[in-house]
Amino acid sequence: YARRRELAGNMYYITAERARFGFECGRWAQAEQDARWVLSQPEEPGITRMPAVAALARLQVRRGDPDVDVTIEQALRLVEPTGELQRIAPVAIARSELAWLRGDERGIKPPILEAHRLAMEARQPWITDELAFWMWRATGIAEELEGPETPFALQMTGRWREAADAWEELGCSYEQATSLMDSADETDLLEALAILDRLGAVPAASKVRRTLRRMGAKGVPRGPRQQTRRHPAGLTPRQVEVLELVAEGLTNAEIAERLFVSPKTVDHHVSALLTKLDVSSRQEAAAIATAEGLVESE
Repeated sequence: YARRRELAGNMYYITAERARFGFECGRWAQAEQDARWVLSQPEEPGITRMPAVAALARLQVRRGDPDVDVTIEQALRLVEPTGELQRIAPVAIARSELAWLRGDERGIKPPILEAHRLAMEARQPWITDELAFWMWRATGIAEELEGPETPFALQMTGRWREAADAWEELGCSYEQATSLMDSADETDLLEALAILDRLGAVPAASKVRRTLRRMGAKGVPRGPRQQTRRHPAGLTPRQVEVLELVAEGLTNAEIAERLFVSPKTVDHHVSALLTKLDVSSRQEAAAIATAEGLVESE
């Protein structure tokens, strides 16, 4: 509707919010594309820069991008003058999460103090609980929270399995994995690691690997190769080859013949790339591959 009527402001804001949604649901390639599109517009997109840069900053924190500090600094310059909880909280949380992922325990609390104060006044359950969650990460003290019980509240009271299940039901796989990280069970930690590796959440995955090795776990899976992490959808070079052939319309048997591998091997590659692209069919995968430039087009 907004595109057809050339309502630029609406387009900017809707796209910025879609970036946030993609970030929360683990569709990180789409989230980055949306956020950068808003931030690249030649006309001043006004307040819509705030949710876009906040989503990008949080995404870069979770992926371990080298320019994350620069993005957070840009976000701070935009949101701090507003004094508004909805603007300040996401950036404050990004800073606290970055400190946690870097192992800087003392650095978790200071960034969220002002946002936490605003949240306590506003009493908006999800924002309040998320900020209280990071205060808990910093201090180990769980606050008494009002309103509906969120997964944040579950995790703070030691019910990390219930929290993980709740996040899974909501489709927030990163939070599902970080809830499982509170387990002392090797199986749970390996489950968390598999999710984080699939997302390309390198810093959190590294934390899990260190925990597993301290526990004496054997055969801890290695992380994705650098080539894989560089691909916008986290596909391996072989998966990209398979996706290109899927986009050409080849069957699994034809792909196997082309790549000199067994059809069963192709089945595994196709299943993996469908999962990474968050689609349920080859046709959807081919459409996304073409639309998002994930494969070479002639």
